[in-house]
Amino acid sequence: MKAATGRRRQNHGFTLIELLIGGVLSVIALGSVAILGVHQIRIADRVYALTTINRNFRRISDLLKTEAGEACLLRRGVDPGTSRTITLPDTRCKPAPASAPPPAAPNNAECATPSATADLRLLVPIQGANNTISYDVIRYELVGTELRRIGPQVDTNGLLTTTPSTSVGSQRVLTNVSTFVPTVSADCTWVRLDLGLSVPGSADVETRTLTLYSGASESIN
Repeated sequence: MKAATGRRRQNHGFTLIELLIGGVLSVIALGSVAILGVHQIRIADRVYALTTINRNFRRISDLLKTEAGEACLLRRGVDPGTSRTITLPDTRCKPAPASAPPPAAPNNAECATPSATADLRLLVPIQGANNTISYDVIRYELVGTELRRIGPQVDTNGLLTTTPSTSVGSQRVLTNVSTFVPTVSADCTWVRLDLGLSVPGSADVETRTLTLYSGASESIN
């Protein structure tokens, strides 16, 4: 009889203390899973943001390399080729050499002193009717957190048009840009761009550097 009574006491279930301990362990386990899940989500968001930044940087790099390749002179803050005396048959793209007599020389002297304005300007020759050549400026500037382009538009054949440049026609080419600093060479032929790209959803900034070279100077007479 006593053995049966003992068995009945053993089948009563968990005590209150055991239930409390089990509940605490369950909360700890679920909390750990939740923290791990949030951490994984943040990592995934970070990877996605960096992937987006890298993709956008490659896109803007391709655009800038193409347009710099079509330009003959580069400058920061001031339109290139406008502060020199051009003596025919020299052109805005091919000014007189440094050995030329004044006032044609010195050649590209204005490039050595950059403007305080942090924008990039590309002097591009545009071929018009009857093989006439005109010159226009493409400007890239930072407006707020947007990198914008001001300049002649591209027609359906992929060629620059002779439509005059206006600030009204500016186009947004990149967003989430925190810094845009061009450093132009003393001869106006190449530029180093330092860009700060903000990571969406955080205060982090990714820095990228791009070097561009003008490519049209050899093709313009």
